[in-house]
Amino acid sequence: MNWGVISRNVGIALICCASFMFLSALVAALDGFDSSFSPLLLSAILTMMVGIFPLIFVRRHRDINTREGLAILLIAWFMSCIFSMLPFVLWGGEFTLVNAWFESASGITTTGATVLQDIEALPKGLLFWRSSTHYIGGLGVVVFIMMILPSFGTVRFKMSKIDVDDISKNHYQYKSNKFVRVVVSVYIGITICSFLSLLLAGMPLFDAANHALSVTATGGFSIKNASIAAYDSPLVEWILIFFMIVASLHFGLIYASFATRTFKVLKNPVTKFYLATIAIIGVLVGCNLMYSGTIPNFWEAMRHSFFTVVSTISTTGFGSTDTNVWPVFSILLLLYAGIQCGCSGSTTSGLRSDRVYLTLKAARAQVMKMAHPTAVVPVKSDGQVIERELISSMSLYVLLYLVLTLVMAVVYAAFGLDMVTSVSASVSMMSNIGPCFGSFGSSMSSFAAAPEAIKVLMGIQMIIGRLGIYSILLVFVLYRKRA
Repeated sequence: MNWGVISRNVGIALICCASFMFLSALVAALDGFDSSFSPLLLSAILTMMVGIFPLIFVRRHRDINTREGLAILLIAWFMSCIFSMLPFVLWGGEFTLVNAWFESASGITTTGATVLQDIEALPKGLLFWRSSTHYIGGLGVVVFIMMILPSFGTVRFKMSKIDVDDISKNHYQYKSNKFVRVVVSVYIGITICSFLSLLLAGMPLFDAANHALSVTATGGFSIKNASIAAYDSPLVEWILIFFMIVASLHFGLIYASFATRTFKVLKNPVTKFYLATIAIIGVLVGCNLMYSGTIPNFWEAMRHSFFTVVSTISTTGFGSTDTNVWPVFSILLLLYAGIQCGCSGSTTSGLRSDRVYLTLKAARAQVMKMAHPTAVVPVKSDGQVIERELISSMSLYVLLYLVLTLVMAVVYAAFGLDMVTSVSASVSMMSNIGPCFGSFGSSMSSFAAAPEAIKVLMGIQMIIGRLGIYSILLVFVLYRKRA
């Protein structure tokens, strides 16, 4: 394994983080050199120095192998989380070392869970840095690496293969070079459109900028203690609902829709399945809220229902009301939404709608095969036959996801958490949703009361959920095979 190549590419990822730290320091300077200016500037300088060091002393290589690509992916994410802690630790306040780790991992993985009890006490520079961690993680540290790699050879191709889900790649009709341009174009486009929309809806400039970064990355960090409920604006909520859905759709299909001036993204069967899931769960939760008396007004119940359902299934995690007081039926539906999540090729995590859709298709094919043993029943999606190898890989991933989520729930329960908190927290961390149900972490509270050990474990689970189980396992399998 060429550690020089790895360190060089990880260094580029750190330079990207440092750039956003400098931008956050600029925000602090424009705010009258608030208390976060020095921590941000110092953190930016240190991170930039560490990132530049391997670029100076390590020669550029045009090719990497799979093992090195996976190592770059894993180390870049962990190092980004570690260095993103610096502004929090140096600023102090509620940020102990463990709290800084949790907040940093939550930001970079676009989870959006927080340990802060008073978010509004943070200076603007640090608030912007929190939102920036979402933006870095949403697009992916690896994609940032691909953007600025001077070579256009197999490095970029292999990195894109690692960072894009197998199901997602079936829909991309672009070469690896154009893939980067597609993702970045859509990402920036959603950011600009959501920012302008929130601004026109009456949200202050700074607030609109931060929430635009969060919603594009489907992250969920808000600059208000009460999240989106603080604005008490149905218009803002519907705007966010729209952009949370858009950001959780396949970026390649969104790009193709604009490029061909068609509604290709809406014609995709996975997109239809995803939108149908939102509609069904949204209506069911809304009716449950109304008939249970939780939110008696029909339109208000539907508004809060669809906002929360979309916020959960898109893994954004914004809150418009306190979901801890919702009926059990609604909570169970939200837990399912948090397991399924958005589409591959987007910034979402979880199982993703592609896998759930193909699992149902495969189950139907298996039942048909049992009814007609001699028949050939292929699994099709969008008119194309899905390879058996992909179906097996997908089924194994679903199994591993559910087993690991259950194991982590048991671990959290071992620390004294109740069942609802343990299960919902494990689902939330694994799918990078943010809020959970139970003792802490709801849409209107934080994980401040969680034991220190649990915060550390949750940070690790966030990273596993964001990178994908296969990426983590492959690193260890290939390393052991090499040894």
